[in-house]
Amino acid sequence: MKNKFLLAILMAGCAITALADGHNDGIEYYKAGQYDNANTVLNRTLNAAGQDKPLVFYYLGQINLRKGDKAQAQKYFDQGLAIDAENPYCYVGLGSLDLQNGNLGAAEDNFKKALKFGKKNSEITVDIARAYYMADPVKYEKEVAKYLEKAHKESKNTEPAIYILEGDMLFDQKRLGDAAAKYEQAITFEKDNPEGYVKFARAYMGVNPEFGINKLEELLAKQPNSALAQRELAERYYEVNQWTKAANQYASYMSNPNHFPEDKARYLVLVYANSDYPRSVQIADELLSVDANNPQALRVKMLALYELKRFQEARATAERFLSNADTKHHNQNDYSTYGLILEELNDTAGAVTQFEKAISLDPTKAENYKRLSSTLTDMKRYQLAAMTYQKGLEADPEGATLTDYLTLSGRWLNAANNATDSIQAEADAMKGVAAIDKVIEGTSEVTPSYLQRKAILLLLADNKQPTKRVEEAYLNLLELMDKNPEYADPQNPKNLLSYYKQCYQIIAGYYFAQGDSEKGEEYYNKLQQLNNPGGTPAE
Repeated sequence: MKNKFLLAILMAGCAITALADGHNDGIEYYKAGQYDNANTVLNRTLNAAGQDKPLVFYYLGQINLRKGDKAQAQKYFDQGLAIDAENPYCYVGLGSLDLQNGNLGAAEDNFKKALKFGKKNSEITVDIARAYYMADPVKYEKEVAKYLEKAHKESKNTEPAIYILEGDMLFDQKRLGDAAAKYEQAITFEKDNPEGYVKFARAYMGVNPEFGINKLEELLAKQPNSALAQRELAERYYEVNQWTKAANQYASYMSNPNHFPEDKARYLVLVYANSDYPRSVQIADELLSVDANNPQALRVKMLALYELKRFQEARATAERFLSNADTKHHNQNDYSTYGLILEELNDTAGAVTQFEKAISLDPTKAENYKRLSSTLTDMKRYQLAAMTYQKGLEADPEGATLTDYLTLSGRWLNAANNATDSIQAEADAMKGVAAIDKVIEGTSEVTPSYLQRKAILLLLADNKQPTKRVEEAYLNLLELMDKNPEYADPQNPKNLLSYYKQCYQIIAGYYFAQGDSEKGEEYYNKLQQLNNPGGTPAE
């Protein structure tokens, strides 16, 4: 408790320090293209001591301009100039707004004022170039080039913002390698430039994720308190399925006072993905204490409780989550998981209902048909179970495996064996034969179990009578087993003596039915020898 209290005091101190410089986090988010996050941080820190309010108003205005709210953008730029009438950034903002409104002359006048009050600030020059680029990169191509050239000249090619804009232009052309090279140049001229690191990483994530992640790790080492660096690194870890690293990095980010409350739900997902189910329940409860109906928290809590085998609690959470009338928060996995929970609690009828809901939401998800089929099998609704499993494979034929077809053949075998009439039994059995034939034809190593499955299905198809095709199926099984002496060895724990007995009995029956007593006796005696080792063959 003492350590916890001390940690709380330390965190409070960190919060005060970070908040005083909080607008920098907001600007970093803006430059990284995360405008909603930038808007949140800038508004959150606007009235804190030590803020550069005109600069904050400039970025708030640019955010609203990008959102298309020109009136609000104008308001913010004017507010900045009301505090500092010579603020060059706010004049760039007004010029940007003029360009968006088609007032080229007014834009040029505002850009002149920006350059007048921003002498020797080549970032202002680049911001003007970006304003033209954002308004219309084709129409204002010459203006963009003009101001970039000016920025190069006045900064002696050392202004990082130049290379960021040039990189963005290349990125928009999908020239990712060239864009990354420009971002690398920006970092060269400003070692702590977060925008360059973040954009470099994004450019490389589709080409060389490890290289991109390494760059973000460099940034975080230089700026360990940067919320942007912490969040971006966590996101990139998540992107490449490094769950543990992503969860740990998000944990660090969540202690930053400039994190976003909604990111806690993201953190929750990462913790769950990392299979830390007790911690998932804990974080979910923290979220639910603030927002009792938070859909993501309820979902993950339900999933985690299921994994922890706390099925009664999982059921209560599922009911609470899925009772929400706003079904846009629900997906097929929510219902299928609830079905699995109910199955564990022996509520098979309820499980069927949930699996059916899952299928209705996504008829292409084969797994839900399989789950429903399994439950129907437990309920001894064999034909419906087989039909459901078959629909699942038909819903995703590309994803169907030989194991799936083997299972399907078993489902049809159950259906045929429990059919109420011979016509239905034959129809079901032949569907099973079609399924097992797919397995036999698709495997490089046919096992006796496959041939035995086919033989039984044919027997059921023929009203359990030893017909010619049944006899041939069992002869094929015998031929395969005879290739391996271990199958007939009583001392071998993996012997297949039960298969041999079945073969001899059916084949003997076939020959007796055909009036071939000699052949019938031959196989009948083989059966007797297995049933009574060392005994006397039948007369």
